[in-house]
Amino acid sequence: MTYLVLKLRKELKYRINLGLLTPNKIVNKKISTIKSLKITYGKEKKEVSNFFSISGNLKKGIIFKGNLNRCDFIGNEMVDGKIIVKGDAGDYLGNKMKGGKIIVNGSSSNYTGSSLKNGEILVTKNTGDFLGSSIQGEKLGMSGGTIIIKGNAGHRVGYKMRSGVICIKKNVKDFAGCQMIAGTIIIKGKIGSNIGLLMKRGTIILEKQKLSQSYLNYNGKNNYIFLKVIESYLEKLNDEFKDIFPNTYIKKYLGDINCKGMGEILILN
Repeated sequence: MTYLVLKLRKELKYRINLGLLTPNKIVNKKISTIKSLKITYGKEKKEVSNFFSISGNLKKGIIFKGNLNRCDFIGNEMVDGKIIVKGDAGDYLGNKMKGGKIIVNGSSSNYTGSSLKNGEILVTKNTGDFLGSSIQGEKLGMSGGTIIIKGNAGHRVGYKMRSGVICIKKNVKDFAGCQMIAGTIIIKGKIGSNIGLLMKRGTIILEKQKLSQSYLNYNGKNNYIFLKVIESYLEKLNDEFKDIFPNTYIKKYLGDINCKGMGEILILN
């Protein structure tokens, strides 16, 4: 077996911090040493072995099995390697991640990819609020990397985003792209209210939406061939982006004009 497999033994009553269990932090450690690592469970410190059975080795990465919706900080500050979650994940998945890849075969909770610097996160179902955003008390949101959500996302996608790419295959709630400085957000489904509020720069790409926000300036229709250049670049990052822009005829809005923002919202027809 080329993955280190951690299988959750029982349902969790309290939240647990798994920030210590990333490939770069446990490389070259014996299984016995990993089992004895102390992690935070509620207000206590307990050994990993209290919660997980462990088998395999770390050659390719880590696989977490079970319902981990109360397991936070999976992939925290991860530098390289691969993490696969076979089940749901908790808050702060991939927080401050600098490299590597995380795949969640399920849903993730709030603050997925918060302050992401590099690397890739793929969630096959849904995610919560503050995707790719800054965390509480910090000024910078996502500044690099790629996040793909195959389902829906919550409020404030890309809040204070500085760079990188976020793609949501279905719907998002309110305040997507709020206070964006740069980066790209692609939303294939429906949107909530106040998209791009206080946005200064960056690009939000939508499909067949009607915008009437007073803080956005309509900039006309155009055949935006540059989208194919973006598509070609994105395909190299992940096959999920193949043919993501079937046409390049768009409506363009600029804003937020209330903060002299020059962000662009492109609507594919």
